[in-house]
This record gives sequence, structure tokens and C-alpha cells, in this order.
Amino acid sequence: MHKYIKTFYLWLGIFSLCNAVSLGLALALQPIAPGVLWLYPMALAMQLPLVLAISLSHYGLNHLFSILPKAGKKAARFVLSALGIIVFLGIYTASLQMYFEVNSFIAWDTLQAVLLDTLQILPDIGRSNGMELSLIGAVAIAAAGFYTARYHDKKHVPSPKLFAILCAVFIASGAGSFALVYGAPNHAFKSVRRDLLPTTYLTLSIIDDLIPATWPAGYAMADLALKPSLSLDDYFQTHPMKPKTNVFFIMLEAVSWDHLGFTGYRRQGVTPNLDALAAESLVFPRTYAAANHSNYSQTSTHSSQYPLRRNHLDQFDKVDYPKTLLFDVLSHAGYQTAFFSAQNEDWQGMKKFILANTELQHFYHSQDELGGNIGIESKVDDAQVRTHAVDFLEQRSAGRPIFMYLNFQRTHFPYDLDEDAPRPYQPCSTDDFEFKYFNYDQRYVENVVNKYDNALHYVDQQVGAFIDHLKQKGLYEDSLIVIASDHGEAFYAHGYPTHSTTLYDDQIRTSTLFKLPGASSKGVRRDAISLIDINPTILEILGQPNHPNFQGRQVCGQPREGFIYLLSHAIVKMHGIVDYPWKYISCERDGERLLNVELDPMEAADLSELYPEKLEQLKQELTAYQQRQMYYYSVLSEKKRSEFYPPQH
Repeated sequence: MHKYIKTFYLWLGIFSLCNAVSLGLALALQPIAPGVLWLYPMALAMQLPLVLAISLSHYGLNHLFSILPKAGKKAARFVLSALGIIVFLGIYTASLQMYFEVNSFIAWDTLQAVLLDTLQILPDIGRSNGMELSLIGAVAIAAAGFYTARYHDKKHVPSPKLFAILCAVFIASGAGSFALVYGAPNHAFKSVRRDLLPTTYLTLSIIDDLIPATWPAGYAMADLALKPSLSLDDYFQTHPMKPKTNVFFIMLEAVSWDHLGFTGYRRQGVTPNLDALAAESLVFPRTYAAANHSNYSQTSTHSSQYPLRRNHLDQFDKVDYPKTLLFDVLSHAGYQTAFFSAQNEDWQGMKKFILANTELQHFYHSQDELGGNIGIESKVDDAQVRTHAVDFLEQRSAGRPIFMYLNFQRTHFPYDLDEDAPRPYQPCSTDDFEFKYFNYDQRYVENVVNKYDNALHYVDQQVGAFIDHLKQKGLYEDSLIVIASDHGEAFYAHGYPTHSTTLYDDQIRTSTLFKLPGASSKGVRRDAISLIDINPTILEILGQPNHPNFQGRQVCGQPREGFIYLLSHAIVKMHGIVDYPWKYISCERDGERLLNVELDPMEAADLSELYPEKLEQLKQELTAYQQRQMYYYSVLSEKKRSEFYPPQH
């Protein structure tokens, strides 16, 4: 027992050290009101479950080394302790850093994503956090050495009585703190969860994941009508299709709706090829992504399904529900289907989702070029993707139409281009200041926007080169060409850069264009649509009814009606609903806001008090949608889900 107590004290000491540093930083950066300061003991007490879990795990792993000789035991336990402390301190430091940048600590599901993709993330961490890692390593070695010596010191026997008293105090204070935080509506108690200590936030996020919060929805949704699933054979038996129209879908990365020439961007000439294509297309400048991060937005676009399936980040470890991609529908109809992406589709499980039970025939992404275990930003050049796509077109089977998807990535942070790529917009250097995804010096926003515009101009050139090839081969005129972006990109208009941190229009709104065969329909549509409407609309243009497994709508022939739902499960948990021009956002970090993007395009004013009825309507609609989704994905059995498609909204 005394060896476990020593292990418990090690981790209690590590937690205490980290919390002292966290409190010290908070006091140094800004005055803390007395009313907030007294909440810190509550936050400390609520960490006991995590201290117990880590110390028990460490103690249990120590026993694995019992079969080793004495010297081997000590060495193995020292290494285990040092590595464990390094990981913990690294997570704690990253969570603190995250809070200073986006006002949110790291939650359990985000941490899982980081741990599962460690090999992709490590190169980027090493480049940007070398000094912090060195300090963490030194502290870990010192603490592990002290602990290992004490662990094997038989003369040092900690008092079980003192340990029992400490545990009793922690349990009593922790139980009261949990009751207040989970049971009381007081805003101050809620801030204990969000704003004080990284490990408290992590503990509570683990508990939240374990609580079956969606179960009550099962009773409310028991009479929900769901469409029965059917095979693609049955779908085409009812709706036969003669494939003849080639379909090309180009997905851009992180391009906001208002950053394009054809939507009125202040700087003309950035996207001349997209502008020319838009002139021959049906354009939807009020397109909303289903999520503000790619792993959700792109997969939901491919499947035409909203990504809300769990109350935490979904990495698609188990695709145990009906999923129908447009690749599947058109492959079954006789199309050749091909997927070309400049990004690493293994990131956060996207590849697992795409390739699960699919009829997609050809798949290419950056790992095919660069190998495994590559960093987050290890993307292949967009020109390379275009070349692969063109080569595939040259070698395709004659007489069969093609559905081809291309994903261009140069507009993803950090917007890097090859040395010889043109950079017409200057200054664009980010070498003279710290340039990070969640934070950079706002005095240099102009440099960053110029760098981004150079990247967007380069992507536009790739789009233009691909369109030119289609024209040269006689494939342009009669083809359906779709252009969209997976979400927007922010430049501090609402206090944050890049994406995945807010549901404001700069991060969640983009534009979609459909160049129909023969340019038979063109112009600008003013109704708001969702990216999940793209696949249903492609089927509509091809003369097919919507597939019953698609939650999106066909929007070419008539204005879209109904609500559009938004989500973020990345760094900050957020939900939203659009009833254009109205938008309601519920954010774990920022609370709730009612916005009107026509009255207030900058989304600066919260209209909740002025329009309480609209606020209540959107809140109710959003709650009902969440209940329907969670009932289907979390309450129904896997067998039941296999028999029915997700609910329509």
C-alpha cells in the first residue's frame, strides 16, 4: 500500500506544481477578483478523480516490472515515470497555451485526437515548442529520479492515516464542488469548469463523455418516422439512370464567401479563373458549412449527412450506421469514380469514413506520395494533384462517364507556396513574428492576408489549368462542374484567426457554384444552402431524385427551405442554426447569441433581448434537431440503424 501512496503523492505534487504555475500566470496577467479566487479550491478538489486514475495506472504499470532484476526495475520505473510526467506536463502546457490563444482548455475528446495522431503532430510540435519541451524534460527527469528513489526506499514509509485524511478531505470537498457545478445555475460555478485550471476542465470533459446525456431523448423521439434503408439496386430499380454527364467536384480549403472576385472581394484579380467560371454558373454565395473544421465539413459533404452523431469529437473509429457517398451512387450507376486530395486524409479519421463500405474506385491523397506518419501540414502541392487527375482522365475507360473529386489545399494555414511560385501581393513574409494557427501578432494581419491571397491566387491557377484541360479535351461544355470550399477563414474579425474557433460567417460561410452542362442555368441565388446540399443537387441536375440517405436537399430547381445546422467539435464546442438571415449560436465558451447577418453583416450585435421570440424559436428548433440526431445515433441499436436512414430535418 505504501508504494501506491508514494505514487499518489508524486502525481498530487505534479498536479499541485502545475496548478500553482497556472494560478501564478493568471495573477500575473490580470487581477483576479476575490469572488473568483475562492473558486480555485473547488477546481482543485474536482481534480481528484484524474489524480486517482493516473496514479493507479502508474502504480499498476510499475508492477509489470516486478519480474526484472533490481537494477532493471529501477531503470524501467524511472523511464516510465519520466515519460508519463513528460506527457502530462506537455498536455498541461499545451492546454494553458490553448487557453491564452482561444480562451478554451483542451477537452478529453480533443486530447484523444491529439494522442491518436501523435506521429502526425510531433514534427510540428518539435518545430514550434523546442524550449518548452526542454524545460518539461528537465522537470520530468528530476521528478522521476526523486520518485524512483523514494519508491524503492524501504525506510521511507508514508503515513496511511495522513493519506486517508487527505482522501477524505478531497472526496468531501470534491463531491460538494461537483454538486454545485453540475446542479447550480450560478455563472460563477460554471466558470470553475471552463476558466480556471486545465486539469479541472479535462476531468469534467471526461465525466461529460461518460454521462449518457442523450438517453432522455429516446422517450421523446420514440415515434420519430425514419425512412427504411434500401440497396442501391433498389434505388436504381425505382429510378433508373442512364449515365452520360461527366461530373467534376473541386473542393477548396478555407475560402470564405467574401474572399472571391465574383462575390465582391475588395482586391480584384485574385481569382480570375474562378470568376470566369462563376459567370457561367449558378452561384450560391450564402452557403454554410456543416462544421468549421475539415474533418467534419468534408465528410459531411461527401455523405450529405450532418456530422452531429456524438456529444464529442468523432474520429470515425466505427462507422456503424448507413453511409452513402455520391461516389457509391454514381459508381453503381456505371460511372468511373476517382478521388484526388492534396491533404492527408488520415487526419482525424477522414479516410476511415470515406473508405468504409464504399464503391469508390480510385483514391489518392498525400500519404500516397509522401509516405506514412507525416505531419499535419505535409500536403502535396496542388499542381501535383491536378497532374494526377489529368493523367487519370487520359487513361480512363472510353465510353464511361466520370465523377472526379479534387481537393486543393494551399489556402490552408500556413498558406505556404513553393519558392518559385508567384507572390503578387506584398508584403507577405511571416518570418519576423511568431506565426501560429491560433495566434499571431495582429499588427501583421496585412502580411497574413497577402500571404493567403497569394495562396488563393495559386489555387485559382490550378483550377484554371484543370478547366483549360477539360476544354482542350472537349469535356468542358457538357460536364457538370461544382466548386465549393469546406469552410471559411478568419483574420481576427471576431478576435480569432484561421478556423475551428467560431461559427461566425467568416469561418462557417462560403460560396458554391454549379456550372451546368451547356451552362443551361446561371446567375446568383439568394437563398441560403448547406454544403450537404451539394450531392443531392448533383443528383437533381443528373435527373435523379434525392437519395433517402442524404439529409441535404436538392436546391437547383427551387429555393431551399428549412433550417441549416452548424457544429464545431474541434477546440470549442459550439452548435448553431441558420434561418437566413437569422443565426443562433450556442457556444460553451461565449454563451448564446442571436444574430442577423443582413441587419448586421459584421455580426457584432447580439439581438437576443430585442427579438426574444425568434431566439426561443431557433433554440427550440436546434434542440429538436439535436435530439433527433442523438436519438438515431446514440439510442437506436446498430441493428436498428442498419434498417433505417438518419432522420430528415
